[in-house]
Amino acid sequence: MNVEQVAATARQQQARALLDGLHATQFGSLPESLLASARSSALGRRMLARTMSRRLPDLFAPDQERWQSWQNSEGWLQWPQSRLESFTRTLGAMALGPALRMIVERSTVLFVRDVLGQDHWRQAQLAAPWKGAPPETIRLMGATVLRRCGNDAEALTTAIFERGQIEFIGHAERRHPELATRLALGYAQAPATPCSKETWLPLNTVADLLAAEAATDALLLQAKFTPLEEDPPP
Repeated sequence: MNVEQVAATARQQQARALLDGLHATQFGSLPESLLASARSSALGRRMLARTMSRRLPDLFAPDQERWQSWQNSEGWLQWPQSRLESFTRTLGAMALGPALRMIVERSTVLFVRDVLGQDHWRQAQLAAPWKGAPPETIRLMGATVLRRCGNDAEALTTAIFERGQIEFIGHAERRHPELATRLALGYAQAPATPCSKETWLPLNTVADLLAAEAATDALLLQAKFTPLEEDPPP
């Protein structure tokens, strides 16, 4: 494979990652079932790419190579929608962790754990991104969110996700404005105001979590291509 072929393959991979990472609402009125089908075939992806190059020309411009410099440091550029949303919920749960850990009433604990799901509830309970005790202002702001949501499961789900969006987009803004723009397109509705000044988690938290995700991906990839050792003959 020559240099031009390698470059063409890289562009195709980047375009596919862009298409997989965009929220369904970015594709206009296209039904989600048709979108899923189009994403799974080469012909469908070409159709989607042509459509999105008209809707989002700055994102799908011919100079897609500009994303190449971030491929190693910003692995989330390759994430599909489902993984992006799960990571966002993780960030929201962690940011609300100081307030969640103050809940003692059993019925409320069960309600919130039900809304978060077991994995995100555990992360909120165990994560300690702050050095020492978290700032009291963070706990109080989280408690305000919880009081506002009350026993409304939908409101709490939305609040946790929105907090995660702010944390993630805030991280991307600090990295580069184009990354923040790209990330915002992965959501049905992103925060309207700049997020970098509104984050609750310590500055390095998102970067550290992304590095852990990248390390896990590398191990899984290595395991995939490592041949299994054969049992010695009897």
